[in-house]
Amino acid sequence: MIARTLAQRVVIRTSERTAFEAIKFLACDPEIVPAQETTSVLTAEPFGGSYRISENGKNDSEVIGLAALVEHLHYRVTSLSLLAKPHAGILHAALLRRGSRRVLISGRAAAGKTTLALRLVQAGYALEGDEHVFVEDDGVTARPRACRVKEASLSFLPGVAKAIATAPVYIDHLGRKLFNVDPRMIGGTWRIEKGRAERIIMLQPNHGGYTTLHRLQPLALSQALISELAVREAGRGATIGAVARLASASKGYDLSLGDHDTAIKYIDRALED
Repeated sequence: MIARTLAQRVVIRTSERTAFEAIKFLACDPEIVPAQETTSVLTAEPFGGSYRISENGKNDSEVIGLAALVEHLHYRVTSLSLLAKPHAGILHAALLRRGSRRVLISGRAAAGKTTLALRLVQAGYALEGDEHVFVEDDGVTARPRACRVKEASLSFLPGVAKAIATAPVYIDHLGRKLFNVDPRMIGGTWRIEKGRAERIIMLQPNHGGYTTLHRLQPLALSQALISELAVREAGRGATIGAVARLASASKGYDLSLGDHDTAIKYIDRALED
């Protein structure tokens, strides 16, 4: 099974079928430009009622149970992914393209970002990522990770819900299903490359209400982005500066999300403006 970071290809191996089915939830195999040059190998093998995990043939650790195995490997892959850009700010956001233009959609957890991103894929947008975006002076880059779709969100994804329901699944401690969705499963593409974000959408949930779109001035946009930003201590000043420049170079909007069809029309217009 393959999971990619911006810096390397991560191969996860196991000889146990049950374990393999569980760790497929971590699959992440987009096209990345430039291509990675190194490979890491994580191996998980059953050992006396537990699983022994090694990385490139060393650093053994043990966990008990499939849930613990998935969580351990998820943490390690995420750590490697974040280490690929050790000085960049990490913005909680989705990143998509339509033609040559990118739109960055940021907002707090449970605002509806992933569902809106997948609806945009259905409308012809190309998805790069839906969770984290690295912010640097010379552009933004999505962190490689497949879309994580809650079972409760399937009703908002007409036409692709059946395909999503076949994706690798993780069941949390409350019994809720979470699907790991490659956008190519629903007819999209998946290519990650650093570039400019010409439009920035700050997403506010208003489920069942009106959908509205308003322009944000650069200062207000900077403040909104910083509220969704994780800053590394080593590069705090540079990251804040990069966010301010991103806000100044892009057109920003506040989107109150009531329904997806209207939201997509507004985002289309913002890109055409």
